[in-house]
Amino acid sequence: MRGGESAEAYAAEVVRKAAEGGRIDPDVLTEVEDDRWDRLNPRIILIAAIEIILRDRSRDDSPSAVQVAPRYVELFPAGDVLAMTRIFLGDVSAVSEGNSRGYFTLPGVVGFLSALLAEESMSRESADRLVSAAVEVCRESLCGDVIRRGLGSGPWDIEEIDVSELDLIDMGGILVLESAGMEVRPIEFDGQMLAVTLVRGDTAVQLQAFRADSGVLWESVRTDMVAGIRAQGGRATEWVDRAGVEIRASVPRVTESGHQVTRDIRVLGSDGPGWMLRAVVSGAGAASGNGADWAYATFLSTVVVGTYALSGTSDVIGLHPPTR
Repeated sequence: MRGGESAEAYAAEVVRKAAEGGRIDPDVLTEVEDDRWDRLNPRIILIAAIEIILRDRSRDDSPSAVQVAPRYVELFPAGDVLAMTRIFLGDVSAVSEGNSRGYFTLPGVVGFLSALLAEESMSRESADRLVSAAVEVCRESLCGDVIRRGLGSGPWDIEEIDVSELDLIDMGGILVLESAGMEVRPIEFDGQMLAVTLVRGDTAVQLQAFRADSGVLWESVRTDMVAGIRAQGGRATEWVDRAGVEIRASVPRVTESGHQVTRDIRVLGSDGPGWMLRAVVSGAGAASGNGADWAYATFLSTVVVGTYALSGTSDVIGLHPPTR
């Protein structure tokens, strides 16, 4: 720690000064950044505050950087401001470049946040509430993995949750919550049920579970999927949202009439104890600007039975026809 001062107190003082239009000495920020803090440091808190403000500026599920970016940041040209905004909104594809350009140094973060606060005309009380909310977000993230699985949301392992009082559809290796208007479509191969597609309205969620020796299978699967989509001429980027790091992509496909079109998808993933759960979201829930609350809620409430029998030919955890 720095002279007994907590990271939260330091971040709060920075936010108050920025909200009041006071100048923050860049040399002091650089000095503070070099000091030793606990894992919860001022820079992380201030980045969380930026993310909260940007999301509050737009209720759109996928706000564009142009919509919510500050108009002027003293330390960065307009192009860099838009790139920073995209990263703070969840686009992780440009993080490496951002590090090399100094986006995430403490002076850079404070400069970006100060520009936002100047436009928000935030009171001292509102600034304090912002810091408290940012600290809470950071503490949740530091308690678990990036996805925060197990901190109030799943996907769950069958050993982690009491399912006796839940209205679940049992499919063997996967159990999902009942949902009004939801259609359950089994996916079979060679007489075995390997996956399931859940459809409600114009949104579809395809769920599949895999046995995994490593606790980080989703990271490698995600990398391979992004490369595969791009190799086929599609667009794919890694994005951070409610289920952690996901893939947002436009994939090419050919219609029955022979026309080449693209389809928007989101691929969600989570590593559990001895398993990985993957969901492919398509339809309205995957399109930019459309709400995907049901898709995320379905994925995050799914229960996986990692010890259920494997399929005969792969590491896919087997399923059986749904029972209620």
